[in-house]
Amino acid sequence: MDKENKTSIEIKDYEVAEELGNKMKAVSVAEFFKKNRHLLGFDSPSKSLLMVIKEAVDNSLDATEDLGYNMKVKGEKVLPEITVEVRKAEYGLSIFHPDTQEHVADLTNTDKNWEISILGKKLRASKVENNIKTYNIEGMKVDMIITDNIKPTIMIDGKKGIVEERTLKYNIVVLDNGPGIIEKNIPFAFGKLLYGSKFHRLRQSRGQQGIGISAAVLYAQQTTGIPAKIVSKIGKNKKAVGMLITIADNNEPIIHERWETDDFPYDHGTRFEVTIEGEYIAKGEKSVYEFIRRTSIVNPHAEFIFITPDKEKIRFKRTSNELPEEPKEIKPHPYGLELGTMQTMLKNTTARTIRSFLINDLSRVSPSIADSILSKVEIDPNKKPEEITTHEIEKIIRAFTKENIQRPPTDCLSPIGEEALRKSILQDTKAEFIATISRKPSVYNGRPFLIEAAIAFGGEIKNEGVCEKLRFANKIPLLYDSAGCAITKAIQDVSWKQYGVQNIATNGTPIGPYVILLHLASVWVPYMSEGKSAIANYDEIIKEMKLALQDCARKLKNFLSAKYKAERQAERRSLFEIYIPELAFTLSEITEVKEEKIKENLKKIINKGNIQDEELEEENENKSQKDESENIEEGEEQ
Repeated sequence: MDKENKTSIEIKDYEVAEELGNKMKAVSVAEFFKKNRHLLGFDSPSKSLLMVIKEAVDNSLDATEDLGYNMKVKGEKVLPEITVEVRKAEYGLSIFHPDTQEHVADLTNTDKNWEISILGKKLRASKVENNIKTYNIEGMKVDMIITDNIKPTIMIDGKKGIVEERTLKYNIVVLDNGPGIIEKNIPFAFGKLLYGSKFHRLRQSRGQQGIGISAAVLYAQQTTGIPAKIVSKIGKNKKAVGMLITIADNNEPIIHERWETDDFPYDHGTRFEVTIEGEYIAKGEKSVYEFIRRTSIVNPHAEFIFITPDKEKIRFKRTSNELPEEPKEIKPHPYGLELGTMQTMLKNTTARTIRSFLINDLSRVSPSIADSILSKVEIDPNKKPEEITTHEIEKIIRAFTKENIQRPPTDCLSPIGEEALRKSILQDTKAEFIATISRKPSVYNGRPFLIEAAIAFGGEIKNEGVCEKLRFANKIPLLYDSAGCAITKAIQDVSWKQYGVQNIATNGTPIGPYVILLHLASVWVPYMSEGKSAIANYDEIIKEMKLALQDCARKLKNFLSAKYKAERQAERRSLFEIYIPELAFTLSEITEVKEEKIKENLKKIINKGNIQDEELEEENENKSQKDESENIEEGEEQ
């Protein structure tokens, strides 16, 4: 009996395991991000709208710059021209089934005529009788009864349908004058996540993972069901090609429609349009206007046009007619290699020996360094890459850290430039004082990066509240998650009072008419999440940011000192000048010297006193700066 029970239990366990096993299946990246879109930054209506624009603008800037670099070789100049338009969606009302509550179709109003549409395409009525139009939608009889009411009455299979306003839906259009996209790549560039040309490329660019623009298409598909509309033109004598695209659950693009057109405003470029559920914010730090404004500051060679939902056209003019230096692609540096990465590289290399792999596939590894490493780890230099074991890879990586290898090349970076940044900030703020700096490149985890900083004071900068902090990574604004960002930490770690800033918030941020800008340029920005809103707190990066801010702050201190000194002198002069006439009259009565002569001598005395004060204060200022410089150098050495 016991034996029978035992067998029965074993059979049950086996069946349960088999049943559970049959339920297991792979999940595609498209399915994953449909359920976890917050990981990409689509976690609120306002942020989602901004993220769609950000991803499209990122792509447009990278594409137009690449075209500019290629055309420059041919002696032609192409500078980025990007138009961003946000308009209230045409699809103002939705129809839902009265029983299942499922979305059936949309109502559109064109020239006061109501129509029914699906996926943005108007349907043809099967029958029209007086004020009733009848449609057949997926086996359902849908009657639209036009009355004097604002909304038409909808009957679905004899029952009154539900008609609701769609108040949070917008059309986003981003147009650029880039090179366009060849037809066969359009579906994959916009309809396949993790598809792109930048993931494996070690050079500075805005996009990195190949997720952004396809994630925007996926978000539109999830919230409105309307396909993305892409139009691309690759040459003057070529027709523009258009497609309606969505993404399938297996992460493959679906092309709903394809067409050709001559209607395109540039000889080449791309037009991206989606209809999304979102919330438009007109003003404030997290507004679309602010994003474009800040993008224009750190991309002074680009011109932006922003068309608001109210049809207002705002132009952000370029302040430079020259493209920044073109970033060059570099090879991986040994100091940043991990075991898994090196395994993949060894598997895909064309090198025939491990020695040639180290020399040709890695950055800054000379033949002598390769020989030294292989000798220390006791690996035959002629051994084939595919024969290298995991243990041997670990030994090589440990040997890298003990070898004195030169830092990676820095021509993979493309900074804004101090003068270009100064002109751009001046146009934006009309500041009274601006200090900018581009630090020398540095390295974290074997990856090159450089920091650019700017401090602006006075002019048209608002005087109330905490200063404006502008955070950037690879020339794109970071508007969210500032609290945990490395840039915020660097700003708060600076001792601003010693640089003449009088009012400081409790978190260490200056208060008053200041703008503080920090820009990280890198071949791979260490974002804290896929949403790319904040930079991770690497010690090497924060240190470089602080040094850049301190350099600008020293210039600010000199300016503020001279400004306050001039104000004090003006106050003293005005005070003395008030009493000069009365004093001159009295002295003239006593000494019988002419009153005008006494006035003239008293003015000379005042000016002489000012000069002496200036000389004394300048001497103290120079001594103070010398002491501060010595303290900073000592701190860096420690």
